[in-house]
Amino acid sequence: MKILLSTYSCFPCQTSEPGNAWRTINEALREHEVWAVIADAHRYRELTEPWLAKNPLPNFHPVFVKLNPALQPLAARPATSAIYYHLWQENLRGIVRELHLRIKFDLVHHVTYGRYWSPSGLRVLNLPFIWGPVGAAETPPRSFVRELPWRCRLIEAARDAARNFCERTAALRDTARAATIAIGVTRESCAALTRLGARRVEQMPQLALTDADLAQFAVLPAPPPGPLRAICVGRHVYWKGFYLAIRAFAEFAKTNSQAELWIVNDGPFRRELEKTAARTGVAARVKFLGTLPKYSDVLERLGQAHVMLHPALHEGFGNVCLEAMAAGRPVGCLDIGGPASQITPETGFAAPATTPAEAVAALANFLGRIDRDRTLLAAMSAAARAHVQKQFTMRQINEQMRTYYAEAIGQHAAQILL
Repeated sequence: MKILLSTYSCFPCQTSEPGNAWRTINEALREHEVWAVIADAHRYRELTEPWLAKNPLPNFHPVFVKLNPALQPLAARPATSAIYYHLWQENLRGIVRELHLRIKFDLVHHVTYGRYWSPSGLRVLNLPFIWGPVGAAETPPRSFVRELPWRCRLIEAARDAARNFCERTAALRDTARAATIAIGVTRESCAALTRLGARRVEQMPQLALTDADLAQFAVLPAPPPGPLRAICVGRHVYWKGFYLAIRAFAEFAKTNSQAELWIVNDGPFRRELEKTAARTGVAARVKFLGTLPKYSDVLERLGQAHVMLHPALHEGFGNVCLEAMAAGRPVGCLDIGGPASQITPETGFAAPATTPAEAVAALANFLGRIDRDRTLLAAMSAAARAHVQKQFTMRQINEQMRTYYAEAIGQHAAQILL
């Protein structure tokens, strides 16, 4: 088939939204001819074209789309990048119409950005249309937001306002109605897609692991003996919830004087995390490891830890949790969003997202249970590896997407006949 992908954020890499788009392109190329519209912003073009010059991809046609240069500053600033993205998608409508007149696509698929509250320019084509996987519908309970610093509360308020506004726009509702199949990452996102008027909604992971990824994690040893080490990996931003992890660790550490919590990476919320560690009396036992030079260094630390804590307030997916389970490390999270959609009672623990105090107490109890019962920890470690290999491989995700492509073609043809 001739397939058009909307991949605003895309370049040859392995992580986050650009990596997700790049994997989708490469998988589609196994069977189809692929056109991908990509933003000519954020260095996507200058990162992609040299790579393709050295590594040609037959049947791949990147189409770089740039808005008026006067609008480029909007893309560069975090506070206004959403405005630029919206304008880019609206501008895309005319571009894809023209492309379709020349090429005659069989199917279109919106890949990035993978968030439910932004409309897609592909909605204007009367073609089989896959929207997603998309996320970002997760909302933390008010009790969690109220205890955040004021600037973080403002960000949460702005996020809520933006989503609420967009949900009422004709562009977003038209996108939902145009989608032959809308795919949500989490139960919260699936509910939002249904609310917007999508005719068929499915749930599917946004990311998965390749055979090479699985081999990389498989060589990591089982959780070692000795004092419990919990680990957090990710940017130090408030919504990752690492401050909740510190509080849960501090509660657990009252019964274990040798346990440690390692926090990998860095970010704007680090100072608040350090204050939390000091305020809870565990500053000497919370190790801020910073940004490690190589990914292999992160894997080494993961291999020395026993459990990952990732109590994010609204994580659309949380690939780091998938990686932790592939490494045989159980995950402690909140019963919200992506991490909760990945784990099972045999592979981790989802603390009730009722109040911060109750969530912290539940996570501390989880740490205590696996520390006291290393047989349980070993069983959860083995179950976590098996769970990822069974449910979260690129082979499975790609096969499911092939099925959706075929079903979208059939559904669209049936709708035309009606």
